[in-house]
Amino acid sequence: MISAYGRSYLEKLNHYLEKLPDAERMDAVMEIESHIAEGIANGQPEAVILSRLGDPRKLARAYRSEHMAGHMSVRSIKDVLTMVGFYCTTGLLSVMVIPVLATVAYGFGFCAVMIFIAGILRTFGASWVNMTIAPGVEIPSEYSMVFAAVVSAIVGGIAYFSWVGLKKYLAFLSERYRRSLPGARSFEN
Repeated sequence: MISAYGRSYLEKLNHYLEKLPDAERMDAVMEIESHIAEGIANGQPEAVILSRLGDPRKLARAYRSEHMAGHMSVRSIKDVLTMVGFYCTTGLLSVMVIPVLATVAYGFGFCAVMIFIAGILRTFGASWVNMTIAPGVEIPSEYSMVFAAVVSAIVGGIAYFSWVGLKKYLAFLSERYRRSLPGARSFEN
């Protein structure tokens, strides 16, 4: 009834659930297997059922989170502190860090491009483009391209380092999440 593709999905799910106790892992896999079989019996294509279930890694993450929430009372103090640290860094800090870094990265990146374009336009005679560095101090139009390139490089550098910082922060959060899972071992791909 379930094809080799469906069996492969279930095997992946089983692998990603390896940190759960055997009984809970088997219950989860059997529940999903039953869901797939029931959908096929009702005439739904297996591919549609599996696409609705989504990535087996994400589905396993949901089962592991449910397990963690249900078994908080039997966890060690170290595990509880790890989870508290994870939720503090992802909840409180991320509300500020992720939007700020993303806004700076994309906003400054856009501005770097626009500054460079403005330098090109001013160099070729666009008199409506102003380049003033202080009140009463304007860059001569023959130096517009050089000035725009330098300022664009600085602003682009800020955008780049914000982007790198955002990627590192998200990787940090992912690692913290993995450490807060039962067993505290990184999962393989």
